[in-house]
Amino acid sequence: MYRKKLTSVLLSSAATTAMLLTPATAASAQAGTARTSTETAGTKATTASARAGVERDSIRCSKPRGKWANYSWGEGNTSATIYFNNHCSHKVSAKIMFVRKGSVGDKAAKYRCMTVNAHTKGKKKFYAAVYKPYSVTRVARCS
Repeated sequence: MYRKKLTSVLLSSAATTAMLLTPATAASAQAGTARTSTETAGTKATTASARAGVERDSIRCSKPRGKWANYSWGEGNTSATIYFNNHCSHKVSAKIMFVRKGSVGDKAAKYRCMTVNAHTKGKKKFYAAVYKPYSVTRVARCS
């Protein structure tokens, strides 16, 4: 059985080598170019979706020790949804910093506050057309 597997691997690698060493015709070169441009477009789409990925931040609980209130978000065109999961045994208030999209040096920021009940999980939508969530910080309470 081992000999059969080894033979099939050697034959497939020999066939691949033979295909690589044969000269390419104009038609196969054009087909290869079309495939490469399609693959490149797919890579660009994947890179764009990776940039628009999910970001996360956490706040440590006072009680019980070692637990966290976790926050995650993804930005949309005109809104941002903040997902939360509070593992604490008390309410947690958080100040969310939104920064202007596209700002590099200066971070023109605005802040929103949200309070999450103990042992709850959910989401909250914020409308901020030109802003995106940047960080989450603990505050004593939302005013």
